[in-house]
Amino acid sequence: MKRTKHFYLVLISVMASLSLGLYALESLIPPIVAVPGVKLGLANVITLICIYIIGTKHALAVLLLRIFLSAMLFGQPVSLTFSLFGGLLSFFAMAVLKRFLCEENIWAISVFGAFFHNLGQIIAAVIITSELSVAYYFLVLIISSVITGVFTGICAGYAVRKLKKLNLGV
Repeated sequence: MKRTKHFYLVLISVMASLSLGLYALESLIPPIVAVPGVKLGLANVITLICIYIIGTKHALAVLLLRIFLSAMLFGQPVSLTFSLFGGLLSFFAMAVLKRFLCEENIWAISVFGAFFHNLGQIIAAVIITSELSVAYYFLVLIISSVITGVFTGICAGYAVRKLKKLNLGV
């Protein structure tokens, strides 16, 4: 079945809405650990699904829509910087790894995505604060990126397997 431009526009809109909804839902969940900045990254589930189901170009559009809308609706101007640095670095790492790892390893791609998301946010923090000492916090975030990355990767892998049966993507 040939997919039209309108089909992808609607699909991108729906996926961006789902991603934004998960982002908003996660903001309502009390912190799981007492470490600032550690979140599950539920919106990343949608990004991973999009990379596998509708392709990287459309997945990037979904990610950017979610970042800009979440910054406008829930954030402050500085949160846009952190989200862009983390989100884009994470996205490109996951898109590259997808080429080398099979679909059964979505969880591993997700771990690397979480790792690079945290790295991007630390880079943004160093640039904004002009303090290299902020980078030490990355050591704490590495542990959380493994745990949250495995969780979101398992969720995304399950969804991708189910959605591929529906033949929605490319």
